[in-house]
Amino acid sequence: MKKIKTAIIGFGLSGSSFHAPFIENLEEFDLSAIVVRHVDAVREIRPNVPVYENLDTLFTNEPDIELIVISTPTPTHYEFAKQAIVAGKHVIVEKPFVVSSEEGAKLIELAKEYNVVLSVYQNRRWDGDFLTVQDIVQSGKLGRVHTIEMNWDRYRKEVRNRWKEKQTPGSGNFYDMAPHMLDQANVLFGLPNTIYGNLQKQRDGAQSTDYFHVVLEYDHASVLIRGGTLVAAETPRFVLHGTEASYILFGLDPQEAQLVNGLSPTEADYGKPDETRSSILTKADGTTQVIDVKKGNYKAYFEQIAQAIRNDGQIPVTAEDGLQVIRMIEAGTKSFTEKKIVSLLEA
Repeated sequence: MKKIKTAIIGFGLSGSSFHAPFIENLEEFDLSAIVVRHVDAVREIRPNVPVYENLDTLFTNEPDIELIVISTPTPTHYEFAKQAIVAGKHVIVEKPFVVSSEEGAKLIELAKEYNVVLSVYQNRRWDGDFLTVQDIVQSGKLGRVHTIEMNWDRYRKEVRNRWKEKQTPGSGNFYDMAPHMLDQANVLFGLPNTIYGNLQKQRDGAQSTDYFHVVLEYDHASVLIRGGTLVAAETPRFVLHGTEASYILFGLDPQEAQLVNGLSPTEADYGKPDETRSSILTKADGTTQVIDVKKGNYKAYFEQIAQAIRNDGQIPVTAEDGLQVIRMIEAGTKSFTEKKIVSLLEA
């Protein structure tokens, strides 16, 4: 397969840790350029990669670029993606897709018009714990699953001076952490019938949502997603209850920490689960079973993207998938604002 010449826009945590290690190390890709505001700082850490200040300069100097990875602040996603699509480039947009469903719909139509791949980077579909949850749900070990809880808690008392914590469109924890869980719920059950949202600013000086408690209702199941920044105790990552058994999992997938610490995704230990994580299935008679947590694999996303670009393969996370998440965010926000349960048909 001919390598896909790729440029990354934005080189903060997302660009440098969640995208560059794959683009640089997987044989399907070539990291051909980086686009950032602070050119000199990135040139110091990537001296062998051309660095540009904007997309116009990139397209002029690197006309053979095929794929653009957008890892900039959420409010900029729409304009950058639009510019890349019109230039005839394939596009990966970091989650969340865009700020509004209107923006998402416009990009989807534009990608169809220019016949390019447009995907949203929902990498947590390939967390080992979620792969385990999918397997358990599909196996029937729990019977009919009627309740799922997903928690993503942390303790960060101080409000930091960064765009995600300011009062700007697309900011706050409900746009930052909730898209992972909303996408996972969508993978398991599809779009919910209704949403109830409780969004709070719990920390002193908080400008944007730092706590969310959102209930997704389906025909025969409920999914609760939660995320807080003032939670000192460990909470379970997943709790599943079915008609025959329950399953509870603590701890986080190791891939983020591994990538931040410089472990290459091509190393054998990459994605290897922490064997000390508590992963217990409890049957109706009270007996318990330890469930092995699967190995995580963000590489699968990029491998499937390469197949979509080169061989017309299936896009691993479609722009329509990303739009569904934005619709759920909008519905959850409307629910909180209007103090009512919101139907997705009305949102």
